[in-house]
Amino acid sequence: MGQHIGRTRSDVEYEADAGRGRRRGLWIVGALAIPVLLAGAIPSPYVIERPGPVVDTLGDVTVDDATEPVVSFPDAQTYPTSGTLNLLTVQILGDPDRRRSWLSLLPAVVDPSQRIAPLSDFFRDGETSDDRDAQNTALMASSQTLAAAAAFREVGVDVDVVLSVAEVAGGSAADGVLEPGDRLVALDGEPIESFAMLRERTIATGGDEPLRVGIERDGEPVDVELTPTIPDGATEPLIGATVATDFELPSEVEIKLEDIGGPSAGMAFSLAMYDRLTPGEMLDGMTVSGTGTMADTGEVGPIGGLEQKMWAAARAESDLFLMPLGNCADVPERIPDGLRVAPVATLTEAIDAIETAASGDTPAGLERCGAEISARSQSS
Repeated sequence: MGQHIGRTRSDVEYEADAGRGRRRGLWIVGALAIPVLLAGAIPSPYVIERPGPVVDTLGDVTVDDATEPVVSFPDAQTYPTSGTLNLLTVQILGDPDRRRSWLSLLPAVVDPSQRIAPLSDFFRDGETSDDRDAQNTALMASSQTLAAAAAFREVGVDVDVVLSVAEVAGGSAADGVLEPGDRLVALDGEPIESFAMLRERTIATGGDEPLRVGIERDGEPVDVELTPTIPDGATEPLIGATVATDFELPSEVEIKLEDIGGPSAGMAFSLAMYDRLTPGEMLDGMTVSGTGTMADTGEVGPIGGLEQKMWAAARAESDLFLMPLGNCADVPERIPDGLRVAPVATLTEAIDAIETAASGDTPAGLERCGAEISARSQSS
């Protein structure tokens, strides 16, 4: 008799259990995969803000296959310098046209240099990425002009302001009195020194006293008179014209920079121009990174993305990071290790901080922001 070899009942039951186990495993994998796939496909109402490109304003860039200095003066005397003076940027991942998926936000959860922020922090209702790019391009151009005016004034050169009428509102005090292209020269016989002066004199009329304005129209001097009015919903009188501000610089300034917008590079531009226009090497070989808007009068203004710019400065191995004093409330809980921070309120203070660090001393740091932030930074 031969021996019959076959499967026992237990063998069959085992295979059935194994089959059921595999099917359960597939169901579990599928159940887990579906949320992941959905998270990777469903757009979120958030963007990621992270450190962007770092540009040495004392260095060179490649534009149209040509290497050129970032900042140059074609017709002014300049002096050799050394070191690195970085402008800092932030990069926004996501926009109304290309929203980030929920899954793509995960890296920012574990990376302290990145921030998840509502889309509305960067885009108004109906605003597109093209709209925002155009606005940032205009702000960058304006910041360069303001930076140049501040730098020339810092070295002791007079810079005249040029105020001109860009647009006149219908039915306003300026309607029929001023025309686009008019250059505003004087107020009540006094030369106009700044837009702030124009605004101050306009408010001083109280909305019921006339303002005598000296203008240049088509190259000819003309005196006109208007009475600023307080529009519905406003609290202060206005002349009813959009006024553009420009400056008569003593020298042409060329800035070569692509794909970077916004006004926050103003301080870095002013510092680079000042260093080029003055004898001696201000940085003395140091790497300094900075961010802040710049007014033509030298005031440094606050910016966005302070935390991300701190990380960019740290990764650039900066010996000193200059930030606006107006951003003290935005100093993060965690500051990159080893980053020396100097808050400044003016171009003069920024120059002093650099020269202090270059001499081997320590410029005023976060203690300028108050004891609470200073203590917090020391414990980070």
